[in-house]
Amino acid sequence: MTSILFVMLKSPHENVNLELVDELGKGSKKAALLFEDAVYYAVDKKQGKHLSEHVDEVFVMADDLAARGFKGKATGMFKEIDYPEAVDVIMERYDRTVTI
Repeated sequence: MTSILFVMLKSPHENVNLELVDELGKGSKKAALLFEDAVYYAVDKKQGKHLSEHVDEVFVMADDLAARGFKGKATGMFKEIDYPEAVDVIMERYDRTVTI
């Protein structure tokens, strides 16, 4: 089975089309890596639950959470990671990377 990492940059309030994740990731293991304002998915329970319905695993940049005043506040299935681990996730753990 192929695997796809969706790199997300935009806030959940900016009309991110998660159905695109379903379409592009059909038949694949799917994960999301949240950077910049996309980290709001990790602290908004409703939006986080919605994202978790579309992917199998979610990584969130700890530095971006801290920059927005949410250090250590990621909920549920969100795994806070640093930049070295983000490089590993992007380069080694997934077959394809798609930025949305």
